Amino acid sequence: MCLNSGDVLHKRYKIIAQIGRGGFGRTYKAQDLQKSSHPLCAVKEIVAPQSSDANILQEVKKRFNREGESLSRLGTHPQIPELFDYFAENNKFYLIQEYIEGHDLSEEIGTGRLPMNQSDILQLLEDILEVLAFVHQQNLIHRDIKPSNLRRRNSDKKIVLIDFGAVKELNSIAITSEGVINITQAIGTPGYMAPEQQRGNPQLNSDLYALGMICIQALTGLHPRTLPTDPNTGNIIWRYATSDRPMINISPELDHILNKMVGYLFSDRYYSAVEALQELRQLSASGISTLSSKKPAKSKPLFPTINLKCQVWWGVGATLVILGVWRVNQLIPTTCPLIIGDKISCGEESLIKTVTLPEKQEGVKAYANQRYQEAVTWLKKARQKIPTDPEILIYLNNAQLQAEKVPFYTIGVAIPLGNPSDGGDSGQEILRGVAQLQTEVNRNRSIKGYGLRVVLGDDYNETEQAKEIATKLSEQGEILGIIGHYTSENTRAALPIYDLNHLTVISPTSTAESLTEENSRFLRTIPQDSVSAEVLARYLSQVAKKDKVVVFYNPNSAYSRSLHERFLISFDEQNGQVVKQVDLAKPIFDAEAAIRQAQKRGATSLVLFPDAKSNPYAFSNALKVIRANKGRYLIVGGNSLDSTDILQERALSKGIIVTISWHYLGSNNQNFSNFANQLWGSEVSSRTAMAYDAARVLSVGLESQFSLSFKEKIESFFNPIIRRELLYLSLKKPDFQTQGATGEISFELSGNRHEKIVELVKVMPTKCSPYGYLFIPNKFTSAEAAGLKCQ
Repeated sequence: MCLNSGDVLHKRYKIIAQIGRGGFGRTYKAQDLQKSSHPLCAVKEIVAPQSSDANILQEVKKRFNREGESLSRLGTHPQIPELFDYFAENNKFYLIQEYIEGHDLSEEIGTGRLPMNQSDILQLLEDILEVLAFVHQQNLIHRDIKPSNLRRRNSDKKIVLIDFGAVKELNSIAITSEGVINITQAIGTPGYMAPEQQRGNPQLNSDLYALGMICIQALTGLHPRTLPTDPNTGNIIWRYATSDRPMINISPELDHILNKMVGYLFSDRYYSAVEALQELRQLSASGISTLSSKKPAKSKPLFPTINLKCQVWWGVGATLVILGVWRVNQLIPTTCPLIIGDKISCGEESLIKTVTLPEKQEGVKAYANQRYQEAVTWLKKARQKIPTDPEILIYLNNAQLQAEKVPFYTIGVAIPLGNPSDGGDSGQEILRGVAQLQTEVNRNRSIKGYGLRVVLGDDYNETEQAKEIATKLSEQGEILGIIGHYTSENTRAALPIYDLNHLTVISPTSTAESLTEENSRFLRTIPQDSVSAEVLARYLSQVAKKDKVVVFYNPNSAYSRSLHERFLISFDEQNGQVVKQVDLAKPIFDAEAAIRQAQKRGATSLVLFPDAKSNPYAFSNALKVIRANKGRYLIVGGNSLDSTDILQERALSKGIIVTISWHYLGSNNQNFSNFANQLWGSEVSSRTAMAYDAARVLSVGLESQFSLSFKEKIESFFNPIIRRELLYLSLKKPDFQTQGATGEISFELSGNRHEKIVELVKVMPTKCSPYGYLFIPNKFTSAEAAGLKCQ
């Protein structure tokens, strides 16, 4: 039964009229009776598949909730309808969205309509690509781009993107006899649907195919299904339809963009709307047509996109020779400006304040005065005295590059260094991995004859300073990629700044699920929270046989909240029960009372998910839980517990189980472990291995710089975006892979690491630790059985 005018859905939404109908459901115009003035909304009704299979219905519900979450995020964009609510009722699913007053693009283009001119098409492309870029940066695909799903809003004449195709899958779900989820029908509209999408394998650039076909339809007046294809390539043939229309003047540049968008092979197209939008704007800057001037939403990139015209290049080149390279310095902020006190350093200032070593101070003083050979001498002496200080090795490597006049590429590292009580130790662990990879690269000049310079930024484990550091690193034109930040909170705060300035970020430690959902320029070498959560849940239920737990977490921390949410899902799938959830972030916290509550509710284990010291109370409250527990309950936790703070609890910490991504006693890469021992005089942590892998990824990606043409190399002096984009595209290739400390490294489309590397470690007694305890892989029964040898 469909809804009728006057019906009230969910005791709230009064139906006015049906405004759309398709094979997957209906759309209604309605009023929200629970809001003053009864504002209009759009009610989308999706009929669930008729099935008695509980697994199918469960999968439908799961996917509906997931798509509801995705639409909630997308609705934050001003040209995507806001999602007000989503729910299931009477075996139907409903999305309640913002109602857009306006008309569909089908009223502007198509048979019988006057063809659009080039200026109109360019404006249309820019308008829609801006929205699609936002969608693709969430690693989401619309899958049903067509004129009727592009609505021109009356209030500002902007195009609003509606009716995402993912929810239509709900009507096409089946489960094979082997229990595999199968989608029985390709989602999309014939003519606009890309070939790979028809085969059930949609890509980000499948949306670009559809948009390109819409633009061709607008130029030719012909529906895409009526256009012929090249029998050899499969590509659409369309220019013939404009040849007899002199009023349609299509430049070679626009012809190139459209043909690249509608290529038969998705590998021939732009990777995503982000790349297509960038080329459109570059060509616009070159003057192919006039586009409306648009102001950036909030802030401008620090480096404007500049594209030199090929036909005037040689004349400009002669002028540049006369003016000299000082002109370049006027256009691009200096990299490593040698400013003391700016929390940024490539050798002129020590950011680690815990140890004052005369040799190190003399070394940074010499570097600041550009006496690089003298800096090398002093920093070598400093390393002999404190070989565990990674900052010394970074600055020594940087100074040697300058002293020996070796060509190099530059990356930035943003971590906490000056705040030892709040993540500084972890910052140094991360820096050791970067320093080790840099040393390997510079010894062999392994980036095709180039070395690697590293610029450090101290974010102090604070969100506002993380933003400041991100801005300063982005301003330095030679910095091509970033490693950082330590916590998910700081990474999330800085990502928009890096994205605005075309910098790819690789984190060795930030695990919150939402990070890869929110930004396409973010990758990580550490697995996301869902991987660790699943391993912990499985261990508790299947190995430890603990089916009732109390979870302690910080709901205000991106990392802690993400791990907590993923654990709840995984533990529920294991038929476990969370009997209580406790907020660790409260300044007044009674650990003894929490333990009593756990006992009263029949808990058999405690789960600790404190943040990485981004909150002043959460981690210390977790330590209070360990002390109050006194060994009564099994304690498990996330990688934030991988800290000497836990070991300092000595016997009270015995038996605690923690998930980490790598442990040297279980490593298969002995070359990495041996060199680490040689450099630092001891074994290294999981954070060091993850950081090494992050630096390794960037060093391999930097080899792409050698594909630049001579003209592009010259242009890149004026426009750092060229090199940054080249690195980004190299790392985002589906076949990218390399070998690191933890084995093979490759990435999913989302930016998450493909390899699900995770290890359970347990606090075990040993004489090899000053605390009497160490984290040892749980697969071993003791430190001795693991082969641990005291140094």
